[in-house]
Amino acid sequence: MPQVAMIVSNHCDPDPRVEKEAIALVDAGYEVTIHAFDREENKDKLSKVEGVQIKRYRVGLTPSGAPSLITGAKVLVGLRKFRKKVLRNLLESLPDIIHCHDADTLAVGLSLKRKKGTTLVFDMHDLAHTWARMAKPYSIVRRLIAMGIEVRLAKRIRSCDMIITSSGAVSRTSHPGFREWVKKRAEGANVVVVENRPIDSNSKSLLPREFTIGYAGKIREKQMFHTLIKAVEKWPEENKPKLIIAGYGTADSQVDELLNSSSINVERIKEYRRNELADIISKMSVMYALYPTERGNILEGALPTKMFDAAMHGRPSIVNSGCLMGDIATAERIGIPVEPSDIDSLQAALVRIKTEKTTVNLERDWSGEAKRLTSAYENIGNGS
Repeated sequence: MPQVAMIVSNHCDPDPRVEKEAIALVDAGYEVTIHAFDREENKDKLSKVEGVQIKRYRVGLTPSGAPSLITGAKVLVGLRKFRKKVLRNLLESLPDIIHCHDADTLAVGLSLKRKKGTTLVFDMHDLAHTWARMAKPYSIVRRLIAMGIEVRLAKRIRSCDMIITSSGAVSRTSHPGFREWVKKRAEGANVVVVENRPIDSNSKSLLPREFTIGYAGKIREKQMFHTLIKAVEKWPEENKPKLIIAGYGTADSQVDELLNSSSINVERIKEYRRNELADIISKMSVMYALYPTERGNILEGALPTKMFDAAMHGRPSIVNSGCLMGDIATAERIGIPVEPSDIDSLQAALVRIKTEKTTVNLERDWSGEAKRLTSAYENIGNGS
């Protein structure tokens, strides 16, 4: 039974994409262990999910975001300690395949490949360099840091046996995805697209009586909520929609301040478990997934999973236009693309959804993506 060591730089409690991939591989006959980073040092050191072993490492309290350069330095120190600890463990118990989720774990895989010839899979969920610009996208210092991260990653991916990306162009006329980003920088790379689609749950619910705009996910960018509030405030006072905002993150306090200073009826949910997501989405009429574009990841092909999660439960989404996310939303009829700074167009799209009582169907779920992943693994196992 081939052994796969997956590495992820969060505590994986849960990380739906990582866990779904690991479970798919276990079902295909692989033995999978996820090596996770318990930054807050409050999770179980060992756990098991549907045959997947999860091992969590502690190296000292480490922040999850980098709102300042000082915090960013602390993150880098913690990540370095985590990677060293994982590498020591894997050198003692060598896997057949090392599967690195996102760029901040890739150094472990490169080291194992160089020292032991281990097959290396790099799973690119997002563009790592754009995260450096999140807190201050116009900062010259952060731009330079982002450029350095991008150049280094472009060199590293050439050493990978397979690269999995969470997006790729869906037609000759669609906008590019992460697959195209990789191929532009590593000609001839073995790239496989595995979108982070949800597992079919058949749990559609009736629309709420009161028109409700929802968001469920990480709270990292203040600007997107500022835009939403501006659009809702344009509504006549007597029929303003309700908001439900679920999640937490580095922009928590800023977003809460925005919400509290408005006159909008808001239901605020902080941390929630994955099994609570369906109930949260059932309270929405539409999912808000309109992101700022300054740091670039959306325009280069990021596919936020909330668009797919919402569609699985029958809810349409408001998404970014001029990018792959908007192309998919239009082609699959699961959302309406809007330019993120156009508040009038945002309000018009929301009014349309409210008036038409729009519901949607997601035709492609995780099952197809799981088959694509396991097929790709079979190919690298055969040396192709």
